[in-house]
Parts: sequence; structure tokens; C-alpha cells
Amino acid sequence: MPFFAICALGLSLLERHSERATVDALIAEARDGLETAILEAYDPGVGARDAALALRGDAVLHDERIRRHLDTSLILNIATTGTDLVVRMDLSGDSPTVEAKYGIDGPSPILVAHSRSPIRPAALYPALAAIILAFATGKVIISLGVAVLLGAALATGANPAEMASHAARSYFWEATFTDTFKLWIIVFTCCLLGLVSLASRAGGIQGIVDVIAGRVRSAKGAQRATAAMGLAVFFDDYANTVLVGSTMRALSDRLRIAREKLAYLVDSTAAPIAGVALISTWIGFEIGLLSDAARAVGMEQDGYSLFLHALPFRFYCLFALVLVAVVVITGRDYGPMLRAEERAAHDGTVIRPGARPLSGGLDSDNYGQADESAPHMAHVALVPILTVLIGTVLGLFWDGGGFEAGVGALASFSAWRDAFGNAENSTFVMAAATLLGSALLFSIVLARRLLPVGETIRAYARGVRYMGPAVVILILAWAIGAVCNDLGADFLLVAVLGDAVPPLVVPLVVFLLAAVVAFSTGTSWGTMGIIIPVAVPLSFHIGGAPLTFVTMAAVLDGAIFGDHCSPISDTTVMSSIATGSDHMDHVRTQAPYALTSMTAAALFGYLWFGWGLPWWVGIAIGTAALVVFVRFAGRNAREGLTTCPKEAESAPT
Repeated sequence: MPFFAICALGLSLLERHSERATVDALIAEARDGLETAILEAYDPGVGARDAALALRGDAVLHDERIRRHLDTSLILNIATTGTDLVVRMDLSGDSPTVEAKYGIDGPSPILVAHSRSPIRPAALYPALAAIILAFATGKVIISLGVAVLLGAALATGANPAEMASHAARSYFWEATFTDTFKLWIIVFTCCLLGLVSLASRAGGIQGIVDVIAGRVRSAKGAQRATAAMGLAVFFDDYANTVLVGSTMRALSDRLRIAREKLAYLVDSTAAPIAGVALISTWIGFEIGLLSDAARAVGMEQDGYSLFLHALPFRFYCLFALVLVAVVVITGRDYGPMLRAEERAAHDGTVIRPGARPLSGGLDSDNYGQADESAPHMAHVALVPILTVLIGTVLGLFWDGGGFEAGVGALASFSAWRDAFGNAENSTFVMAAATLLGSALLFSIVLARRLLPVGETIRAYARGVRYMGPAVVILILAWAIGAVCNDLGADFLLVAVLGDAVPPLVVPLVVFLLAAVVAFSTGTSWGTMGIIIPVAVPLSFHIGGAPLTFVTMAAVLDGAIFGDHCSPISDTTVMSSIATGSDHMDHVRTQAPYALTSMTAAALFGYLWFGWGLPWWVGIAIGTAALVVFVRFAGRNAREGLTTCPKEAESAPT
């Protein structure tokens, strides 16, 4: 009974905010329509135009909300004098309307009218259904699919034919398949993973790893090499996990490094570096979600520009990588990891007695493993990857107009900054660079006969095929965003929380929410797809673009943090497999480290920025805090070992 009473109270509170949400949606549509019409009718170079606002009808009851929305316009400046702007609203009936008349008595009168269905509490049901079902089942694709169908039912009624037609047309076809920006994201992501798969099979990635591993002479050196390789294989977390974990396992065993420690080093570099790298299999997915959500609230930045704006606020990823560096350099550990390292260092037992290590090899396809006959040559992977990287960077510079000032602009930091910010076709540039890199890789592999033609094609196709579930999640995430826009969920959430949640805690709250969802579902990408369509409008309406950039970063990082702590996360499982660690031992020993990075991100990142303090100062202080914490909370498990220990006892592979 208390549960249903709470639900009834919640619905009552939401209902009271429904009219405000409808007003917000109507005036936002009217504002956008006015801006477009004014730019078409008047000289766009004049800048903001003074407008004397007069409200009529139901608009009078929402004076403050209407003015707040109009104040965000770059075309209109609401003032006491200026061209007449009359806004009339009728909120009665099943189709509330707004009319905005600008300069109606002037030479170029403008009339904009919009209507929509009232926004009801049910607008939040699809997003909530996606979260609850993901919690309960752990199956993100099914959860997102059910949520999309629920949204279509709420928009059209219970008629199955209309529901299916509306979902197919509005939420899939119009939201994804008519948008070339999104289609290029799919091409880029699939082709880059195909490139990584082929480079791995041809021995190129293993060649990079061998170069780094060949310089190791001690346990500390092995840990440094593992971390360095985790950073070097920045372009894909799956390839990172498989290659680094499987390559360093035998060497780590010989130098008495606990399998739990190796799994931590692999897991805590793979996703964080892939998530913040300028070129990776993650970035296409991330900018696709960010761009779609940003355009829904009127932000015009290109997706890659949004990613770059959010990059300084990726506090969890940054602190997770910093903590790996601090632990490796100091040789100190704490919590269950310290006990695991002491066991391995003193007894040579790299796996806990009674543990059940997961076997090596991810699956029957041998993803990420080099062909037995292929030589390990680093340039086979480096040349195509550098081609993609350089092609993308120069392509974005060209797309943003950087070369308009001549070749000399390449030496100007401001030219690079402006070009990346002005780039409008980033996903096409990235896809084109990846196709070029792929073509070059095919040429190298076939010209040097590293693999047969059939195996070359199969290796590339295998990588593309692995992106299948991720592409489905991405398309469904875009569909959920379209559902939220259609039903007005973003406006309802802003109406409910906009005045209740202080801007300084929004990023932290969003970060923790994303972490909980990722922990429960085991997927960081699915979490991003669920949370971003709702979190971005909330942050934008509360704090504008600056708060939105931080909130975007909070969603992406919260998803990775939750993924690191979750025993059902695919990358966590893969880390256990690649390193031959007992899976739950890996989860238990890594969790304190993930929580340490999370605490630093919360205190010196999201809350720090909320207090209005510079982000770079927070990162500097947070880094110092991590060093101090490890120094005093940690201990070197190899203290007291005066001689070089014998090789570790043979462990299961």
C-alpha cells in the first residue's frame, strides 16, 4: 500500500507540472520558428533585434517562463521598447496552441503558429520502462525496443497498425535512416572495428605489443608495460583487453604479478582511454548520441565539437588513468588487491587457491588474435591507424575552413580550435579516413601475403559483425531520443526538476544515475543511449551550454564507472578471460580502485565545477589527492623481498 500511495503522489506532482511543460514546449517551438522567419525576412547581419513583448490569453499566466525561453534567443532581445511581439496561448482542449506575431504593423510582418498534444506524466514512461526493464533483465536491446513501442502507443493510441507505422516512420526512418550524419557514424564505427580486427589477425597489433613487452625486466616494469600498452591500443577497448591481457599474462606469471592485478590494469585502461581518444570505435557512438540530443534543444555544434567541449570534464576516465599510473609507479596497492599481490609476490601463487580462472580466448572466432603464420610487424597496424588519425585531423581542419587562411594556419592553435569547432561534416570525414585506412591495410596485407585473400576478407568482416549489437543499441537509442522529443519528456523533466535541482549538483546526480544503470545492465553504451536523451535537455534548460557539456561528460563517465564495477559487464568479463583471472576476484579487487577514482571525480570534478572553479585546477588537486591517498593507504607488496623470487608456480591458462 505505501508503494502505491507514493506512486499516486508522484503522478499527482507530475500532473501539476504538465501545463508548465506544455508551455515550455510551445514557446520553444514558437521561438525557433520566429528566429527562422526573421532571418529569412530581414538582414541576418543586423544581430539581435529589440522586441516589446505583449502576452495574450493563457500566456499571461506564464509570463516568467515565456520570457525565460525568449531570453535564450540570439535573434530577439526582449526589451521595454522595440518592434511589437505579441504571444497568445490557448491551453484548453486536446491541442494547445501558440501564436507569435512579430512586427505585425511593419513592412515585413511575421506570424508563427504551433500546436501540439498536451504533455502528460506518461511522457516519462518510455524512458522509465527502458531503465526498469534493463535493471530487471539485463537485456538492453529488448528494453529499448519495448520502450520505443510504448512511446508509439502513447503517441498514437492502442491501434497496433498505427503504433507500428508511427514507430517505423517517426522513430526509426526519420530519426536515423534519413540522417546522413548518423549513417556515416555507423559506417565509421563498423569500418574502424573491421580495420582493428584485420590488423590484429595480420599480426600488426601483436607487433606493437611485442615492441613494448620486449623491454620488461621486473614486476614493476611489467606493470608499467601493461599500462603503456593499454594506452597504446587506444582505438578499441575490446582489442585492447584481448591483446594486452593475453600477451602479458605469461610474463606477469613469471614475475609473480597476481592475475587480479593484471586484470585491473587491463580493464582500467581499456574503456577509459577508448572513451576519451580522439579516434576510436567509441567516438562515433558518443558523438552520435551527443549530437542528436544537442540538436533537440537547439544547440548547433557539430558532434565532434561537442565531444571536444566535453573532453576536459571526463573526470572519471582521467582519474582512472591517473590512478593506474600512480599505482604502477609507486608499486603500492590497498584493499583486496594488496592481499592478492602479497600472495603472488611471496608465495608465487598468482591465482587464489580454489579460484576458477576464466579460460583464454574470447570465442571460437579468435577475435583479436594474430594468425599463427603471420609475422608480428608493428607497421602493419601503425600505418593504417596513423592514416586514419592524420586523415581525420586534417579532414576536420579542412572541413572547418582551416585551410582558407593558407597552409600556414597549420601552425596556429587558434586556427585548429576554430576549425574543429566549425566542422560540420565530422562523421563523413571520420568515415572517409577510416575507409582510406582500411584500403591501405588491405593493400599491405595482400601485397605482403600476410594472409590469404579469403581470410583477409573474413577477418575484416568479423570485426564489422561484432559491431552488430552496438549498432542496434545506437539506432534504438536514437529512437528513444525521438520518443522523448515526440512526447515532451524533456520538457516535463525540466518543469519538474528545473527549479528543484541546483545546477551545481546536476552533473553529479547524472553521473551517479548513469553509474547505477550501467552497473545493473552491464553495458556502458546502452546506459549512454538511455540517459543522454533525458539528461541533456535537463542540463541545457537549467544551466545552458556550459552545464550541458559537463553533464554530457558525466553520462559518458558514469556509464564507464558503473561498467567497471559490474560483474555482468562485457569488458569486465573479457578482462577476466584475457588475463585468466577468477572473474569475481577481479570484480572484488578492482571495485575499491574504481570507487577511489569515482570519489576523486565527484569531489574534484563534478562538484568542483558546480562551485564555479576551473576544471584544470580540480584535475590537478584530484591528481595530488590520489597520490597522497595511495602513498598513505597503500603498501608495497614486495617489501621485504631481498632477492629475486623464483618464477611463479604454473597457473591454469
